[in-house]
Amino acid sequence: MIISFIPILVVDVLGSVAMVVIALLCLYKARILRSMDPDNAVFLYLLWISTGFMIFALSRSFGHILKQFLILTSNGATWHAITSYSGSVNTVSFMLVGLITLFFNQSWNINEKILSGRKKLEDTHIKLMDLNQTLEHKVVARTEMLTSSEHKARRIFEQSLDTIVVTDEGFKISEINQAGVTLTGYQRKEMLEKKMGLKDFMSLESEWEKIRGLLETHEYILNEETDFLRPDRNLVRVLITGGVDYGAFGCGKTFHFIIKNINDKRQMEQQIAQADKLAALGELSAGVAHEINNPLGIILGYTQLMLKENSGFEEDLKIIEKHVKNCKTVVSDLLSFSRKGSLEKSRVDVTTVIDGVIKFLANHTDFRNVDIQTGHAPQDPLMIYGNGQELAQVIINLLINACHAVGKKGKIEIETKQTQNNLVIITVKDNGTGIRKKHFSRIFDPFFTTKPVGQGTGLGLSVGYGIIRRHGGDITVRNRKERGAVFTITLPFAPQKR
Repeated sequence: MIISFIPILVVDVLGSVAMVVIALLCLYKARILRSMDPDNAVFLYLLWISTGFMIFALSRSFGHILKQFLILTSNGATWHAITSYSGSVNTVSFMLVGLITLFFNQSWNINEKILSGRKKLEDTHIKLMDLNQTLEHKVVARTEMLTSSEHKARRIFEQSLDTIVVTDEGFKISEINQAGVTLTGYQRKEMLEKKMGLKDFMSLESEWEKIRGLLETHEYILNEETDFLRPDRNLVRVLITGGVDYGAFGCGKTFHFIIKNINDKRQMEQQIAQADKLAALGELSAGVAHEINNPLGIILGYTQLMLKENSGFEEDLKIIEKHVKNCKTVVSDLLSFSRKGSLEKSRVDVTTVIDGVIKFLANHTDFRNVDIQTGHAPQDPLMIYGNGQELAQVIINLLINACHAVGKKGKIEIETKQTQNNLVIITVKDNGTGIRKKHFSRIFDPFFTTKPVGQGTGLGLSVGYGIIRRHGGDITVRNRKERGAVFTITLPFAPQKR
C-alpha cells in the first residue's frame, strides 16, 4: 500500500513545488513588465493576478505537502483538524484571482480612457509644439521686420535734410535730428538738459501763441511760416508742419513737427523783387534824369553868371546854386543807378580798393573823429573780376552810412577774407545805433532813408546793391549782438589765369 502511494506522493509534492516555482516566475516577470511601463493596465493586471496565483500556489502547495507529511507520520487527525483552514486560504486566494479578473474589465475601460486622453494630450502637445515653433519663427520674422523698419525710420530721421522734432504734451523737445541742430544752432544735449521747446526758438512769442492755438484747436498745423532766432542772433525763416500723435495704448500724447528752412527761398524772392524794382526804376530814372539834367544845367549856369556880375543878390543866388547842385547830385545818382555795367571790368584787388577809399575819406570832416580799423587776412591779394570805381563807390556809401550811425565819435571796422569755396568776403561793422527790425525789408529799396529831409537821397544802398549784383555777388545786413550793424559783401574770387 505504501509502495503504490509513493508515485502519487512524488507527483503531488513535485507538482506543488513546480506550481510555486512557476507562480514565482510569473510574479517576477510581471514585476519586470510593470517596472518597464508603470502606466500599462495590462501589466498591472498581470502583476495582480500573478500575486493572487502566487498566494494560491503557496497555500495549496504548503497544504498538500503538509497533508502528505502528516499522513505519512500517521497524524491524519491533525490534518483533518487544519484542512478547513488550508481550504479557506485556497478559497480566498482563488476568489482574489477571480475578483482581479472581474474588475479588470472596468480597469481596462478606465485605462483605455486614460490612454485615449493621453493620446489626445500627446497630439495636442505636438500641435502646441508646432504652433510654438511656428510662432517662434513668426516672432523672429516680425522682429527682423520691426528692426529693419526701425532702422529705416531712424535713417530717415537722422539723414533728413529737413528738421524733424518730437515733443511731449507740453511741447518740450524729446527728439531732434541733426538737421534741427544745424538749423537752431543749439546742441541736442543742451536742448534736452534745459528742456527746451519750440517756443524757445521763435523770435516772437505772439507767433508761438498762434501756432499753439492752432494745435490745440485742430491738432495740426500746415505750412505755418515763422522766424527762428539762433543763438548768434541771426533770424532764420522756417516753414512748420506738424500734428498730434496719441501713440499706442498707454503711451502719452506727443507732437511731431517737420520744419523746413526757407531762408534762402525768402532771400531769393526778395532779391527777385529787388531786381524787379531796380529794373523798373532804372528805366524810369534814366529818362527822368536826362529830362531834368538839362534845365538844371541852364539854371546853374545863369546863377553863376549873375554871381560874377555882383548883382546884389549874392546870398539868394548862393542858396539857388546850393540847391541846384543838390539836384544835380540826385540826378547824378539816378544816372549811376540806371547805368547797366557800361564801365569796363578787369581783375581788381579788393584790398587795394579799400585802402584807397580809407585814404580818400581820411581828410573828410565827418571822419576826423571816427576810428576806422582794417583787418585784412594775411594771404595773397583778394582778386575779383569787376570795376574798381564801382566797388569803391559801394565801399564809400557803406562807410558814410556807418559814419552817420556812429555820430561824432565811434568805431568802424572793415575786414576782408577769402573762404575755402573761393568767395571774397567784405564786412563793414559799426558800433552805432543799429537798424530797426521793421526797416530790414526796405533797406535796399530806392529812395528809402531814415535820415532827416535834405541829408540823404535813399539811393546809396540801392545803387550799391545793384553794383554788387552786377558783379555776381550779394550784400546782406544784420545787427550785431552788442551794438551796431554789419554789412556783408560776398563776391566771387578771380584766380590768376595760367
